[in-house]
Amino acid sequence: MRFWGHTAVYAFALLFCLEAKTQTVKVAPFLDNKQAALSITFDDGLLEHYTVAYPLLRDLGLHATFGLIGSRVGGVSNGKYKNIPCMTWLQAKEIAEHGQEITNHGYAHKNLSLLNLDSMRSEVQRNDTLIYHLTGFFPRTFLYPGNRKSDAAVAFCSQDRTCTRTYQVSLGGDRTIKWFEDYVLGLIQNRAWGVTMTHGIAIGYDHFNDTTAFYNIMRYAASMRHRLWVAPLRDIGAYVTERDSIHLKVKFKKKRIIVRPQLHLDPSIFNQPLTLLVDGKPYTINPYSRKIIIKREND
Repeated sequence: MRFWGHTAVYAFALLFCLEAKTQTVKVAPFLDNKQAALSITFDDGLLEHYTVAYPLLRDLGLHATFGLIGSRVGGVSNGKYKNIPCMTWLQAKEIAEHGQEITNHGYAHKNLSLLNLDSMRSEVQRNDTLIYHLTGFFPRTFLYPGNRKSDAAVAFCSQDRTCTRTYQVSLGGDRTIKWFEDYVLGLIQNRAWGVTMTHGIAIGYDHFNDTTAFYNIMRYAASMRHRLWVAPLRDIGAYVTERDSIHLKVKFKKKRIIVRPQLHLDPSIFNQPLTLLVDGKPYTINPYSRKIIIKREND
């Protein structure tokens, strides 16, 4: 029934719990009441993200986040980053149109923690503008170049976004399928949201020692979707913010439950459906609905 809809691991408490007799109404920790969440992110907009990662994700039905360095896309500076080929704007647009997230990784990959406000604005907003005009999608997250950030950088880059990548685990180098299986099971055990970061796959910075591991890792992530919500940073960031910001007014009638969500966020940015649990039964809801009516189970 639908109404619309580094290795650090963050657990959290379930909020918004209201009880009447035996019935409990609350927001699920993650969409569809999955036990954990995972965002797979790719840095630098490398060509093999388009030629290798994207086709595999598409075939597996997975969606990830790709951070672009605007000055290195589309043939600018020979279309390379550290002498590694980068994707073109047309390729980035295709990825975005097929549900992958294209986001901002800085126009020139500068260390934001060293920039003054004007320089930071140029580095971030110039790339936002390029991505929006050349793909049609405005970036709603930010991946810090070199993972270097300051409080000022986080505050600036968080404006008009669902979240920024403030923590991550590296996925490359000597990572193996066994390591990834343990990582995912740890997320599930801790009811947590994990974020992985990949640069090179077969070539480039921190590329996989064995590319077979990359394929096996992506296949394992797909196989765990019954327990793990695998989605772009943008979508999980929106869900978590909405989940932690919403207030539910609940009335228990004889034959129905009336839920009035109260969420004071910008719906043009935060527009991710939430999962409402009524005694553990999931309902996908529009968090901006004025009123949700659910048939009440027998007490």
